[in-house]
Amino acid sequence: MKIHKVCFLLILGLSIFLFSTGVTAQSDCAECHGEWLETTRSQKVLHLPVDEDDCSSCHDNHGDDEKLVLVEEGSALCLQCHDDPAEQGKLHTVIEEDGCLVCHDPHSSLNKKLLVESPENLCMQCHDDVMSGEVLHEAAASGGCTDCHSPHASEHRNLLVQEPPALCADCHDDPGEQGKLHTIIEDDGCMACHNPHSAGNRALLETPPEELCQECHDDMTAGSFVHEAVSEGSCTDCHSPHASNVRALLLDEVSTLCQECHDVPDETATMLHTAITAGECTDCHQPHAGGLPKLLVENYNTERYPKGFEEEMYSLCFECHESSLVTGPAEGTEFRDGSKNLHDLHVQGAVKPNKYGIVKRSKSRSCSVCHDPHGSSQSHNLIKTYSRKNIRFFTMAFQALEDGGKCEVGCHKPKSYRRTTSSASSE
Repeated sequence: MKIHKVCFLLILGLSIFLFSTGVTAQSDCAECHGEWLETTRSQKVLHLPVDEDDCSSCHDNHGDDEKLVLVEEGSALCLQCHDDPAEQGKLHTVIEEDGCLVCHDPHSSLNKKLLVESPENLCMQCHDDVMSGEVLHEAAASGGCTDCHSPHASEHRNLLVQEPPALCADCHDDPGEQGKLHTIIEDDGCMACHNPHSAGNRALLETPPEELCQECHDDMTAGSFVHEAVSEGSCTDCHSPHASNVRALLLDEVSTLCQECHDVPDETATMLHTAITAGECTDCHQPHAGGLPKLLVENYNTERYPKGFEEEMYSLCFECHESSLVTGPAEGTEFRDGSKNLHDLHVQGAVKPNKYGIVKRSKSRSCSVCHDPHGSSQSHNLIKTYSRKNIRFFTMAFQALEDGGKCEVGCHKPKSYRRTTSSASSE
């Protein structure tokens, strides 16, 4: 019994001694460092050991020799409590070279995470060059560097928290949900066109829009005539830079898209050229650049009275229409007066002898004199009013007859034609 009492008293005494020794150690720190501790504790964010008066977690009691002694050196001390960032991937260079205390205060701070500076200022101490552009990424400008970058380590390049475009899609709409992706996004990601921090161009583009698209699509301006939207660098007026459900990344179907800028055919056109109703504008026009006026894909002579006729002059028309409409027998066209091919007569010119008795072609006319290539309020796309540079020259009124038609036009007296029997008035 006495032995048990003795053991109990020894254990109790040892416990009291050890407890009092710890308190004394903390009190001893305050005796010398009281003013510093008071200032440290006044900060907004306290390191947990400081908050719990647990100086001995990091420091040995140095006594009277006045030497600061840490229980571990460098980052090894931090790793006693914190996870080793090296296990998360490649280390931030500043940690490898200088350790944790370059960015963190070990005792207290006015900033979250015990940072020695506010987040928006801290990163800029080393990376001030990334914000040199006039247009700033909102995340970077507001100090949200860690929204995209891990401050310690990462398995991804540039310490990114994940790879683009998945990273960008955290804040920006995922272009993959809008349709087929632009190939460059699939192959190289968002950074192929955009700077993630700052740039001198809108939308954080690396180069001006009129130059950026040309880096990959330099053949789009190859031609004597360039679509104004292309020459002005307004590629995104027609194309989505990211994704689209329409071919060629177009914002809308071709016929609808062209109508946003071009009023052709005009609102009076109730009968459209089948090239428009059954095809697209790009069947006749180059969308970017070409070697012919109006960006046409083939020749379409618009001289009112050209010198003679050659099929090549109207190769655009003959992409769809048979050239025999003009060059063949009357049976090849509905525009005939008995056995007389009236397309031949108008386009190639009437066959007449001159004053010397030499048979020659009279004045020829282009297809555009009578037909609107887009549409009209009359059948066969016949022009209702002929004008040039807003000056009205004449009107053309066409009346369909059971076996032909009748024209009242300003360039000659009214004429009619019959397909089965020749009409005298069509001469």
